Amino acid sequence: MLTLSSERFEKVQMEAPVGFQSYLVQVTKYQAARNCKTWIVGKWITPREQSSAPPGTHFHQFVVPPILSFRRDCTYGELAAMKLPDDVEGLGCCEYTMGRGVVHACHAGGVVHLLEGWTHHEVGAIDVDRIDLVWEAALKHGVKPVNNQD
Repeated sequence: MLTLSSERFEKVQMEAPVGFQSYLVQVTKYQAARNCKTWIVGKWITPREQSSAPPGTHFHQFVVPPILSFRRDCTYGELAAMKLPDDVEGLGCCEYTMGRGVVHACHAGGVVHLLEGWTHHEVGAIDVDRIDLVWEAALKHGVKPVNNQD
């Protein structure tokens, strides 16, 4: 995990099951991952930063906007997306990588947050203890996952 924050690294590491925590290591430079073929990307990275990855790397993306598919010798995951109900009105957004009525999952989370009237902070690290609660609320409001394979 690329981060300068030991505190952030330790927090994420502790969220992993005990038997898998040792597989997560902290690095502070992209070059340290030159032998790692699985990159989980939570911040936008430049083509230069991507060049540190070895050929055959898969970039799992959790970042908006999506990173540029710069490397022909690598693969890039699709961003999670949600389809808003057809009767939604007055929501101004422009998701240039998505179809009409489809938004990035993080933006759908903000819509659900508003619809539910929640007052807790929605921005930042994912609160894994609330994933099921948010998922059920999304479905209740007619927000549905998009299968990017269709």
